Amino acid sequence: MSQDNRNLELQIGAWRAGFLRVTLMAACLFGLVALIPAVLYNPPLYKIIYLVLYAVVLLITFYPFAYQVKAYTLIMLLYALAISGLLESGIRGDARVFAVGTVAVASLLLNWRTGGLATALYMLTYLIFGWLILNNLLHTSNSQIDPGGLSDWLTGSTSVLLLCVLIVNGVRHTHMEFSNYESYTQKLLKDLSGERELLEQRVEERTASLDKRTAQLKAVAEVGKSITSYRNLSDLLQQAAYLIHENFGFYHVGIFLLDSHKEYAILTATNSEGGRRMLEKRHQLKVGETGIVGYVAEHLKARIALDVGEDAVFFNNPDLPDTRSEMALPLVASGQILGVLDVQSHEPQAFTEEDVVTIQTLAEQIAVAIQNAKLFSETEKALEAARGAYGELSREAWTKILRSQPRVGFIATSPSTIQASVDNIDPSLAKAIDTGDLILSPDGMSISVPIKIRGQSIGAIRLKKPEIAETWSQDETNLAIALSDQLSGALESARLYRESQQRAARESLVSDISARLSAASQVETIIRETVQELGEAIGDASITFQILDSVNGQDPSAGFQGGFQA
Repeated sequence: MSQDNRNLELQIGAWRAGFLRVTLMAACLFGLVALIPAVLYNPPLYKIIYLVLYAVVLLITFYPFAYQVKAYTLIMLLYALAISGLLESGIRGDARVFAVGTVAVASLLLNWRTGGLATALYMLTYLIFGWLILNNLLHTSNSQIDPGGLSDWLTGSTSVLLLCVLIVNGVRHTHMEFSNYESYTQKLLKDLSGERELLEQRVEERTASLDKRTAQLKAVAEVGKSITSYRNLSDLLQQAAYLIHENFGFYHVGIFLLDSHKEYAILTATNSEGGRRMLEKRHQLKVGETGIVGYVAEHLKARIALDVGEDAVFFNNPDLPDTRSEMALPLVASGQILGVLDVQSHEPQAFTEEDVVTIQTLAEQIAVAIQNAKLFSETEKALEAARGAYGELSREAWTKILRSQPRVGFIATSPSTIQASVDNIDPSLAKAIDTGDLILSPDGMSISVPIKIRGQSIGAIRLKKPEIAETWSQDETNLAIALSDQLSGALESARLYRESQQRAARESLVSDISARLSAASQVETIIRETVQELGEAIGDASITFQILDSVNGQDPSAGFQGGFQA
């Protein structure tokens, strides 16, 4: 029996129990009313029968018998009253009323089949009693009432049969309709319950999806925040691979960078053991030809392989045999493809389109970080090159200065400073200049510190303590080195200032000559002024100015037209 049928039987059983309880209470009340005249006007035998029946009604009403006992007892009492009516007055008495009541109660309290059996039992009872009474084999107790003839028995039995059939059929149809309605109601409830479960499942799935996406976005933010602090490209990529593995749980994360010709995607960073073996073998994939990494590198679109064993572009990698799902995303910054982020899982169908959106955000952050790291590296190289070029210019300038002017030396002695002879340089000073290192005397009382500009030694400082003083401590030595560095900066600043003054003087001279030449209107005057001004500016140099007869590069002596000399 299904759950719906059990529920229906329980509901019908509850209704029948209530109906039986009300019926018995009504039987007690109306039975008492009917019992009084029956006891007063019937023979002693019938008085005893009626009293016993009423006592039985009271007993089953107020004593907690089982439902079946009460129902069958009530039916048998009604049947007994019907037989009593037949014995008292035949077909014309109250037997027909009790017969119909017995069938109705049996159908309502039990089921329509029991009502049918009760109908058949009454027809058999009518047949037997009718045959006995009509053949004078049985006489009714009430001689004042005619028991009826054959036609009366046929008519009475037929009418009782018709009423009983109508009652049984009505109860049967009512029960069937009630069952159908109950089934329909249960079906509606089941459908509503199914819809509710489906909605709850969708809500749970949506909630789980939102929780997953929230966790992924949080992980994306954490990974993006962590990798921005790295300036070294190799460290940045390796840290990004480990952070993606830790925050998203992918068993393999690989970051590929394209070569300069954009022909191969080269594995640069990974987190798995298989990936490290691939790094040792310098693993690379042909762009547009090998695996989903090559596909993504060519088309600049994310690609998911939910069943990598069947995917047409999957590259079966022996170093990663447990891969069942793979997702590759392009690393694009400023419209340029830099590489591919490849993540793999050992679970089939591990990635969804929502994962693509989330991880693509992370891929874009990694691409920007890669671009920034490359720009930082290029900037550092350019700065280093500029420093090298400036250092070379500075060294050349100091070399010219040291060659063009005599050596200069000073000795500070209390209470004054005097210029020292530099014909014979102290060996410790010479050694400090040659080696570029700090030189400590054997007795520890003097140190010689080189003065270096851009790595070139241009001089040295010798510091000597009195013989009664302590040797040079580390702090004093550091102070001397700091003093040397400050002196180096001051000398370099002085050189730059001297060069700027010389450059300003040259620019002023050129400006003055240009102003005078602009004031002249004759070619001869312009040439004469030019030669004269250059002679005065340069000093004791000889300046000659000549004009050719053409601009074809012919021999000057052949077509000389004029000239000036200062």
